[in-house]
Amino acid sequence: MNYTTLTAAKAHLNIESDFIEDDAYITSLLNVAELAIQNYCNDDTFSAYTALTAPVTIVQAVYFLVGNFYANRQIVSFAQGVEIPYTFQFLLNPYKNYTVC
Repeated sequence: MNYTTLTAAKAHLNIESDFIEDDAYITSLLNVAELAIQNYCNDDTFSAYTALTAPVTIVQAVYFLVGNFYANRQIVSFAQGVEIPYTFQFLLNPYKNYTVC
């Protein structure tokens, strides 16, 4: 977990700091969200970011994913897949590393 802290993520999720039962789960969600962002942007240099150096747009994208994953712990729809919200793409597209084949 590099881009943000567990404390900040819990604040985003409106979880009291003294509620620790979900800390391991939230930490794993933070790791998943950061890896998903690196994969989406096709840029492994993002691993160098820290909570102090990550752009706020990337941190916000982490919060969007963590919030969605925390609230929806199971598949939302079996019949129809749902694309990542436009806001997520809007925040991350400037960082996306497009490769030409």
